[in-house]
Amino acid sequence: MIKNIIFDFGNVIAAFDPDAIIRYYEEDSGDHDLLKECAFRYWSCLDSGMMDYEVYKEKTRSEADPSILPALERFFDSWYTRLPLLDGVAEWIRELKKQGFGLYILSNASVFFAEHSDYFGVNDVFDGIVFSGCIKMVKPDREIYEYLLHTYGLKPEECLFFDDMERNIEAAERIGIHGMVFAGDVEAAKTRLKEVNGR
Repeated sequence: MIKNIIFDFGNVIAAFDPDAIIRYYEEDSGDHDLLKECAFRYWSCLDSGMMDYEVYKEKTRSEADPSILPALERFFDSWYTRLPLLDGVAEWIRELKKQGFGLYILSNASVFFAEHSDYFGVNDVFDGIVFSGCIKMVKPDREIYEYLLHTYGLKPEECLFFDDMERNIEAAERIGIHGMVFAGDVEAAKTRLKEVNGR
């Protein structure tokens, strides 16, 4: 019986689309690819917690074409505000809370994002939140799933995990967590929950 639902954040709770984010900050559409490549060049270092946000900003500035520096500065400060909540997900999360499920976030995201995640107005619903940058572990490495389970006293067979990346679901399933690749369809996710619970 599933007692706990685990959610990725990007493309499960809110849309993370680098192209859409960059379009908001670019001053000229001709700068799009240059700005995107520069802004996201060290993103994995942020997600893994291996690079501090201030170091990331300074390194990115030092390697950027001067023409895109103003756009980069705006990006640095507020990119997370350009992640719209996915339709129906926040409402479903609150329904699950009322039904008595334990709710958790397990997401590859930077310390900077963790510090600003209250912006989305959903943190209060969750019983536990794990952002990779804060603990220097990343999906799909086994240790981050074990960290979540151990920290919150969860049994893998009682958990259902929604993530937009198949490799992350496969890694969770290898340690006994039920999973589903989430593609934005809340009704499909509800069906998966019923299937796992046998009803």
